[in-house]
Amino acid sequence: METVFVGIDFGTLNTSVASSNGLREVMQTVVGWPKDHIAREMIGQDVVFGAEIHDHRLALDVVRPFQRGALKFQDPAAVGINEEEAIRNKKAATLILRQAVSLVQPSREATTCGVVGVPSRCTAKNKQLVLEIAQQALDHVMLVPEPFAVGYGTKQCHNGLVIDIGAGTIDLCPMFGALPEDQDQLTIPYGGDFVDDDFCQRMLAAHPEARLSLNIARQVKEKHGFVGSEEKSVKVKLPVKGRPPREFDVTEPLRQSCEMIVAEIVKGIHELIWQLDPEVQHPIISNIVLSGGGSQLKGLDTVLEAALAEHGRIRVSRVHDTVFSGAMGALRLAMGMPSEHWKRLRQSQPPAQTSMV
Repeated sequence: METVFVGIDFGTLNTSVASSNGLREVMQTVVGWPKDHIAREMIGQDVVFGAEIHDHRLALDVVRPFQRGALKFQDPAAVGINEEEAIRNKKAATLILRQAVSLVQPSREATTCGVVGVPSRCTAKNKQLVLEIAQQALDHVMLVPEPFAVGYGTKQCHNGLVIDIGAGTIDLCPMFGALPEDQDQLTIPYGGDFVDDDFCQRMLAAHPEARLSLNIARQVKEKHGFVGSEEKSVKVKLPVKGRPPREFDVTEPLRQSCEMIVAEIVKGIHELIWQLDPEVQHPIISNIVLSGGGSQLKGLDTVLEAALAEHGRIRVSRVHDTVFSGAMGALRLAMGMPSEHWKRLRQSQPPAQTSMV
């Protein structure tokens, strides 16, 4: 029987998937259901995924199941999600993962063995939830810390620190040639979603006449986001109470919002490094690799190097491919696992068909 290995970066904003058959795809971690039978007839589908949602967004109930770290890291109640919404989010996440795996076209006869990334300090409850979701799309599943998958994929496995800046969380994972324990890692419980929220609030306070949605805020951040100094001002056009868009200078509120994560990252690095063996502290902190969408903030590498200068020479770099680095690392892990490991999973009964790393 054919075996297809799959690596998945199940992100808060986007889900990327890579397969041993050579295919890889990315889609938004969002699902839409038609609001009523009229919308269903107009759209012609019971469920809408990815970019198609934008075309029909006013006719859809749109769900981002992992928004603000929900399900994967935060307890749903902690982010204001009731039990009914939590059930709906789990259903949405299951549909998204099934769709993502289908995009790399494993045959129905193939056995799928997948590695899925989770936040560094994901709780046992959250791991179990992700496992249950992944089991609906894959035959056998392993979970690994998301930044470890990035480091493994980029071959930064020895003496380094990977910081994965996602929409829901920021995850820090030291790389020292072996799988890290939970206590070796750190998760900061907010990421890009919280920057977007803060940017909207700052703009509302500074320019109450402007209309700025979270989606527009995210687009502005992804295109212009920066920390530290910026050589030129950032100006964008925004709607004004139903009138044609007007240009606004968003430089200062954008900088302030983006810089929210800097102090937390530096604090997290110090907390994490302090726990490590003194002999490996400097080699690890001197080689920092940034991944995830937030790693693209202009000036972030320079600002972090300056903030950590007391530790000596610090090199902060970014992964080359922020979209697929996690998925490709997870795929490399899946393909590199001993065949006996996957064989044991195949021989297990359904409740034991998973492994958590």
